[in-house]
Amino acid sequence: MLKHAADQEPDKADIARTGALPVRDIEVEVPFAPGTVTRARLTGRDEAPVVVVLGGISANRFVCGFPDGRGGWWPGLVGEGDAIDPERFRVLGLDFAADETGKTAPSTQDQAAVVVAALDKLGVERAHGFVGASYGGMVGLALAQQFPERLARLVVISAGAEPHAAGTAWRDLQRRVVALGIEAGTAAEALTIARGMGMLSYRTAPEFGQRFEGGLDSQDPLGRTEPGDYLRARGEAFQAVMTPQRFLSLSGSIDRHRVEPEKISTPTLVIGAETDQLVLPSQMVALTERLAGPAEVHLLESIYGHDMFLKEAERLGALIKPFLDARPNDQEA
Repeated sequence: MLKHAADQEPDKADIARTGALPVRDIEVEVPFAPGTVTRARLTGRDEAPVVVVLGGISANRFVCGFPDGRGGWWPGLVGEGDAIDPERFRVLGLDFAADETGKTAPSTQDQAAVVVAALDKLGVERAHGFVGASYGGMVGLALAQQFPERLARLVVISAGAEPHAAGTAWRDLQRRVVALGIEAGTAAEALTIARGMGMLSYRTAPEFGQRFEGGLDSQDPLGRTEPGDYLRARGEAFQAVMTPQRFLSLSGSIDRHRVEPEKISTPTLVIGAETDQLVLPSQMVALTERLAGPAEVHLLESIYGHDMFLKEAERLGALIKPFLDARPNDQEA
């Protein structure tokens, strides 16, 4: 049976609790894997418009907060007083569907169909908006192409129409490491290493230079280093939200992503980082130029690279809030 994402926070600080808002958890049948389910969570008042919020492959349905009282995984963008305020919107989060054996990778179109299944189960004909970052942005593009009637506006952050070859190269190495670890019986350590490799692609050399001392003090070639300790810690934390097999499935899904922007007419806000190594600024510009509907692009200077969407959420909110608040005619002008 297809399991849902672990009920843990994916490597982010807590945010303020959103108060006693209605919360609805549902099981969603997975269209591409009959007989299996994943889970979604809707937070907010019944009359409020729905905004779907999806992040990277380690994100989950707890975008507004976790059952134990911790804040959700996107602080600064989703929360009381933020651009996506559960007092104003019903926020829909989702556990991505994956092959928990690691043998197959769903497409982003498959994942978009899961979003539609969640909307159907909740009785939501059309989402007011969709805000997706990284893998979530890819799913948003697939949703807008396949099911344009199901969303009114789309925000795509750090995601393109297809994977860049350099990003695929990073992920190919990660998957090979994890596969070797599974075969050797050291899957947990392999996943830790793969996550460390991922962190190097998410962040930037200037940030590492500011935070850590380079070099190895010990004669032991496997001795500890400052940046290595950081990557090890992030890799170990990753195991709380990801299994090696699930990682293979969702990492592969990223590299299966393809959309045709010329078929997407939904009003779209595109946001990227000038320093992103995985989704290059040129990809964000090309995506915007190819979209059939009204679209605008903002490229932000950030030391955090691809992780800008998590580390500088308030900056995103300043762009996203007016986009979500605008009337459809304003966006079509």
